Amino acid sequence: MTAFEIIPFILFLVVIGTAIAERINVPYPLVLVVTGLIVGFIPGIPNWHPPSDLVLPLFLPPILFAAARLISWEDIQNNKSEISSLSILLVIASTIVIGVILAWIVPGMPLSASLVLGAIISPTDAIASTSILNRMRIPKHIIRSLEVESLFNDAVSIVLYNMGLMFVFMGAINLLHAGESMLIVGLGGIAVGLMFSYFTSLIVKEFLTESENELPIIMSVILAYVSYLFADRIGVSGVLAVVAAGLFHKRTEKTIKARTRLSEKSVWDTLIFFLNGLIFIVIGMQFPNFLGKVNYLPIGQLILFSTITVLSLILLRFIWVLATNLLVNSLSRLRKHPTKRYVFSWREVLISSWSGMRGLVSLALALALPIMLPDTTPFPYRDLIIFLTIIAILFTLLVQGLTLPYLVKLLKSEKSDAAFIKESSKIYRRLTKEAIQHIDQLDAGEHICSENAKKLVNNYYANRLLQFKVTYETECDTHEVGHEAEALLSKILNYERNRLHEMRSHGEVSEEVYIRILSKIDRDEVGFASYK
Repeated sequence: MTAFEIIPFILFLVVIGTAIAERINVPYPLVLVVTGLIVGFIPGIPNWHPPSDLVLPLFLPPILFAAARLISWEDIQNNKSEISSLSILLVIASTIVIGVILAWIVPGMPLSASLVLGAIISPTDAIASTSILNRMRIPKHIIRSLEVESLFNDAVSIVLYNMGLMFVFMGAINLLHAGESMLIVGLGGIAVGLMFSYFTSLIVKEFLTESENELPIIMSVILAYVSYLFADRIGVSGVLAVVAAGLFHKRTEKTIKARTRLSEKSVWDTLIFFLNGLIFIVIGMQFPNFLGKVNYLPIGQLILFSTITVLSLILLRFIWVLATNLLVNSLSRLRKHPTKRYVFSWREVLISSWSGMRGLVSLALALALPIMLPDTTPFPYRDLIIFLTIIAILFTLLVQGLTLPYLVKLLKSEKSDAAFIKESSKIYRRLTKEAIQHIDQLDAGEHICSENAKKLVNNYYANRLLQFKVTYETECDTHEVGHEAEALLSKILNYERNRLHEMRSHGEVSEEVYIRILSKIDRDEVGFASYK
């Protein structure tokens, strides 16, 4: 079967697997990986082998761009110590430790190839861990820290991956020259990303601000791919280009219409879910394939190599996270003006350490390994590298993923998010009151708006304040009130939809009127979520 035939089948598995995950209340990445494993072991079912030269350009740009759009400069500033330690130093340390250990225990494996494996399995995948932690009442700063760490360690690991490939190709590497090249490549990638993002923001601001179509959304997708491809073509870091472009792209959010901004979020959420679902299924499906390719090794050796690889990753991360937290907290206390950051308790250190799942980037890098070297000899230990990568992904996703909720409960680290809700409602209410005052200050003499228009908008904001009073100024649980109100509104709006459908069936309203009113009812239901 061709890729065009197998991909719809995989997407069907994604839909079914995700539906099952929601029904049994299990994070969808875990169910999709297990689904892929089951399908992979069934004889006669075709497997998908994405071309190695297309894996990175296809998957990385949107994944990294979407992750960068969720990170603010304040997040980077508040987590700069963790970024330096976990996203840079830990990735470098993991690459070296894994590389040295495997070169020592795997007979005949060159250090260059084992370092490539170390770079591949060093980056964590925040999507898997946050999909679990978001279902629990975990302090927000833990999740934010994991997201920031994942974004930057992806970039660092790919730079190390490319250096490892150079080591394999040339047989030797000058560390000083490699360091200089890495700096030039990194800065060049950032410059490319900022340049393309700047010109894109100008285009959006000058021509697309009032666009009724989805052109700004299309521009954001184009920006992700063009930044990566152009940077890669001129020999600089495509990964850092995408990250820089995504961070800068946040500046355009204020220039586009609210409807477009909401649509953009939906498009990106759907695209990332599609790509992640595809990869999680493929992770499971690839395991039987590469298990067969490494059957020339005794099963005892495969178990030994796999165990040492996984244990090295877990132990090194735990030691590094603990040491980083102790060091950063000590330095923060010594400063005259401590930076605004959250202090991890020992429980949160354990949770962060156990949340180091591997995923999409690791598999993409492994599958992107060239089959042949420039001299046409096979890439050394390619099948074993991919096999051990899949083992690391499967173990961290399934074992750590399934046990993480129990670890959180065992450590009693679940906390009420009442403070977060209180802060959000306080800011939202303040903006509401200031908006009402601003309406009264508008100069009607310039015919900015009529008195009737002012009354209409004032009524809207008055209703918003009433929602605050009912939801937040009662002794009832905020979540309970919000969900009860949403359920009630859903029933009422469904009644409206049914009545509207009956009117259309009886010829009382035209199709155009039906579509317009149905759309308004849908917007009412979606908009009500802001009051919860």
